[in-house]
Amino acid sequence: MGSEKSAPTQTPRHAVAFPTGREADRRVAGVAAAARVVHDLAQSGAGEAWLAIGDGRRLAPATLDDIERLRGTMQVPIVAPGDVPSDIPLTPAPAMSATAILRGTSKPSDGLVSRYFNRPISQRISWAVLLIPGARPIHATIAAALFALVMFWGMLEGGKTGLILGGILFHAASVIDGVDGEMARATFRATDFGKTLDSAIDMATNFLFVLALTLHLGRHGPQYIHWLGFLSIGLMVTGAVLIGWRTRAGGAPLSFDMFKRSGPVRNFVDLVYWAVQTLTGRDVFAFLFMVLIIVGLGHVALMIFASVGTLWFLYVLGSLLLPRPRPRFRGAA
Repeated sequence: MGSEKSAPTQTPRHAVAFPTGREADRRVAGVAAAARVVHDLAQSGAGEAWLAIGDGRRLAPATLDDIERLRGTMQVPIVAPGDVPSDIPLTPAPAMSATAILRGTSKPSDGLVSRYFNRPISQRISWAVLLIPGARPIHATIAAALFALVMFWGMLEGGKTGLILGGILFHAASVIDGVDGEMARATFRATDFGKTLDSAIDMATNFLFVLALTLHLGRHGPQYIHWLGFLSIGLMVTGAVLIGWRTRAGGAPLSFDMFKRSGPVRNFVDLVYWAVQTLTGRDVFAFLFMVLIIVGLGHVALMIFASVGTLWFLYVLGSLLLPRPRPRFRGAA
């Protein structure tokens, strides 16, 4: 007996119906509803995605641009419902919620303050910004950089009021920092360049804050303030260089999340990692330092930064030198 030939694999074909062109054009978290359907089908491996527009209205140019950007190699015929081939089941367009989409943009590596305080605020900001036509993640990244510059100027030139304003802006920059990533993930615009730029601005903001706090407190304070500040800056810069070296060697975009673990705490080592990640998270110390500066304990903030910076630096060194745990794979059932 000859060997049997396997049946040819057919490319999946789908058809989705929108009642009107306006509904297909409706922008949900910065992307047209029709384009979101196309993206999901392309990710599932479909070869064709027929879009049936109930009223026959031509889709807006912005919608067509989104479809072209997100369809990959998939074919996307746009037709009237009666023109869909009879062998393709026609399904109604799924319900979409911008709020639900943005809730899904959180990261497993989010710290305590970010998860329960910063994210709810930044996601509402992202929701509002994505209502603006043409809004892109880079605009939020630029806004975070401007916050950092105003923070630095206020802490150096504004006296006690400027110091308090700087502390508030430092925490605000931590909140705004989440907006560009949320926008990128919600609109499928995440790029290596964007991740690298975002991480670089994060580090620059931290650097400017510690430098301004050191110079401000050191003008009329004890000599040890300068030592604490410059120790913090030295550890921060050295750690950033090590992280940049590791990411460049691995071909990945610059990211300060690369050493974070998001799995469950199962033993003492996991507990230590979780504690250090929590204490050294930017979201935690930005919020804490804002509170300390407001109540007049800026020197305590600098002491904490030096201590936490030492822990963070040792954490980075340990993560670079210790072997990473190998992923566990389950056998086929």
